[in-house]
Amino acid sequence: MTIALDTIGHGEPLVLLHGVGASRGIWRKVIDQLAADRLVLAPDLPGFGDSPPAGAAFSLEKTADALAEELSQRVREPFDLVGNSLGGAVGLILAVRRPELVRRLILVAPAGFSPRPRLASAAVGRLSDPLIRFRRVIGTPLVSVGIARRVLLWGTVDAPQQLSAQDARTMLQGSRGSSRVGAAVAEVLRSDLRSELTRLNRPLGLIWGIHDRVVPVETIRSILAVRPDVVVETIPNAAHVPQFERPAQFTLALRRVLERLR
Repeated sequence: MTIALDTIGHGEPLVLLHGVGASRGIWRKVIDQLAADRLVLAPDLPGFGDSPPAGAAFSLEKTADALAEELSQRVREPFDLVGNSLGGAVGLILAVRRPELVRRLILVAPAGFSPRPRLASAAVGRLSDPLIRFRRVIGTPLVSVGIARRVLLWGTVDAPQQLSAQDARTMLQGSRGSSRVGAAVAEVLRSDLRSELTRLNRPLGLIWGIHDRVVPVETIRSILAVRPDVVVETIPNAAHVPQFERPAQFTLALRRVLERLR
């Protein structure tokens, strides 16, 4: 399969994986700065954005394997892997299954560490597709109004009313073309990836927005209980997508984590 992927810069490779309601464009505010001294690769996950799905449904393992195959052809040395939300769950699976490809793993508010019952997860997954489509189609024309941005992006962004209308529009349009939103939501909601952390033999870092309401910052405690060696950075005045909401702080936090994991 052919995965849609943006590549920019030169140097040691750095791979960025987006979350469930987004595509590779969610990294646009940090990618140039990171590419100042790195080769940055930002793919659309299979089944999201411009990338075809990896199979009939959604599987973390199949998604990770498809990405690993594509990335192994693009770069000839181990890369640092950064994953936000769903991208964090996929990144962890990729690092466990293909450790020779990954140098350091940094999870940004990763999904998959607060398992829900299977039936409840499936129900939320079924609702997610129409809900995100409704938000994109109905909400996009309303983003010029601050209160609309606050309602549409509540929990994902700490202060949605402070986003520009264009930035809010970018976030809402991130799900355009995606065909595996609901299936991916159901998969990560029922997953408990703490066991995968025990199998991970790569340096691990965490970055979290303090006001994240999608994957609460308290999840850090669950991860630390399994991996007490993890390096943690938190970002104030940020929520679930700090790389978009607070790009300067996110870039600094990422550089600090990578340096401490060197």
